[in-house]
Amino acid sequence: MSELAQHCRNCRALVDGEYCSQCGQREGRADQRFRDLAGELLGDVLDMDSRFWRTLFFLLFRPGFLSAEFIAGRRARYLPPLRLYLVISFVVFLVMSFAASYAIGPDRGVVVDSADDLIVLADDEASAALPEESEDPDEGFAEIDLADENSPQWLQDLDERAETNVVKIKDDPKEFIEAMVSYLPQMMFLLLPVFALLVQFAYLFSSFHYLQHLVFSLHYHSFVYLLFLVAQVFELFQMHVDGSLMIVLFIYLPLAFRKTYGSGWRGAIGKSIFVYISYAISLMLGFAGVAVLALMLL
Repeated sequence: MSELAQHCRNCRALVDGEYCSQCGQREGRADQRFRDLAGELLGDVLDMDSRFWRTLFFLLFRPGFLSAEFIAGRRARYLPPLRLYLVISFVVFLVMSFAASYAIGPDRGVVVDSADDLIVLADDEASAALPEESEDPDEGFAEIDLADENSPQWLQDLDERAETNVVKIKDDPKEFIEAMVSYLPQMMFLLLPVFALLVQFAYLFSSFHYLQHLVFSLHYHSFVYLLFLVAQVFELFQMHVDGSLMIVLFIYLPLAFRKTYGSGWRGAIGKSIFVYISYAISLMLGFAGVAVLALMLL
């Protein structure tokens, strides 16, 4: 045993080298500096036998290919669907969080979100856009009407809290917007199985089962998030491509259905329309739920 031998910090077995022979944890180093750790993490992302970049290429340019490969059992050469979703969604919601923080900074006014653009009004324009303050404080108090005098006390308390928070949002929407953005990752993750369920309804009489549809849902949402990131890159160069990317988005799903499930063109387009409309309703309900949750928890 060399002088460098030490105990594994995980299982306490003796370690002579870089890795523990008992549990496999990496050892043999003192605590690293930040740049060493950052380089190691970056290496883990980039050094995946090229799986990461191969997966991104097929995700962008071969609709439905990754899901078809997964269902066929050819999985080792690609990044797992859940890990792919988590990596891309983490980057997307981080970008959205930064964008929201920038748009509602202290020297900015109301934010109008149209597709990928954030339009920030100047302070004087923002003031003009908001309703004028009433001289009577009770007159400007928001009416939510969740409860009346005959409602249970807990519901009356909830109604009073909501009305108070609406007034707070009118004065300073920053906290409300930040709360909504913080809840979006959880909302979208919960909608993944909803999307898979809609696909299952579309292919109700096929031999495919729900877990396969869930894999398709992970891949499809990963593509949508990646498309959002591509749009942000174009925006950095003042290139507005919203219309083109929306066309790509609408074409992608029927192409993915054809590749993954072997649908004909007519069937793929019809099923895509059903899924798009149903999922749009689910998204609206989800955003409404997030708005209510953010309002109540201010």
